Formats: sequence, C-alpha cells, structure tokens
Amino acid sequence: MKIQKKQKGAAAIEFAIIFPIFFLIFYAVVTYGLIFAAQQTITLAASEGARAAVRYQNGKDATERQALRIAEACNMSNQVLNWLRKAGSGQSTGAGVCSTGITTTQVTADKALCPTLNGVTCIKVLVTYDYDKAPLVPKLLGPLMGLPTPKTLQGQAVAQISLMD
Repeated sequence: MKIQKKQKGAAAIEFAIIFPIFFLIFYAVVTYGLIFAAQQTITLAASEGARAAVRYQNGKDATERQALRIAEACNMSNQVLNWLRKAGSGQSTGAGVCSTGITTTQVTADKALCPTLNGVTCIKVLVTYDYDKAPLVPKLLGPLMGLPTPKTLQGQAVAQISLMD
C-alpha cells in the first residue's frame, strides 16, 4: 500500500493533538492517586495514635497518665506519617513532636468527647496535612495549569480510654 503525498505527516499531527489530552489524564490519575494514598495514611495515623493512647498504661496518677498518653499518641502518629513528611518536604523531625511544619497532630483527652457515656474519658487524635504548602505532585506548568486539589487533608479518630481515668 502506497502512502499518498497528502497524507505524509498526518500521524505526527494527530499525535501532537492527542498526546496532551492523554498526558493530562495520566497526570490526573497520578495526582489524585497520591492524594488518596496520603488521605489513607493520615486516617491511619490518627487511628494508630488513638490506639497507642489507649494501650499506654504507665504513670503514677491519672493526670500523668493522660499527659503520657497524649505524648504517645503524637509519637505513634508521627511514626506513621514518616513517609508523607519525607515525600512532602524532604525532611523528617523527631518522634513525639506534634507539629512538623506540614503535618500537625492534635491530641485532646476529655470527658466531653463522649457525652453519651457518663464518667468515661475519650481521646481524640486529629491529624492535618497542609497539602497547599507541600504538594506531593508539582502543579503542571506552575500556577498556569493545575488540577483542583485540596488545601489540607485531615483524619481523626476518637477512642475511649477507660472508665477509671
């Protein structure tokens, strides 16, 4: 089959028209896939932090135990968030720190968190990732062209500590 002179270069022109569309679709799949993976990690960090606070039993009195549980919840959350901090900012801070620049772990223990259960103390772990400050995938062509992405990602978990604390 002989190619006619009018058809020379038609494949290159079609490729030049179609390639940006396929590239944008691929870019969107990678970007949103990483956002979903980060969201799952943040939710896991919150639940692991709450679980660590429930398991922690050392301490002389209830006030000291509560402070140690909060520190343990921060420590465990930061361990789970380690890959996300490295991917987002290229650096990692020490364990037990509740705020690392792009991730913030907020731990509160209060009886008001479980209003339907009388005399029960609950602990709430809220993990926030500043996606605007440290996106996992850079914007395509800078600020000119980008996909709509969230400003922050959040995950939280609430756990009942015990009837005695």
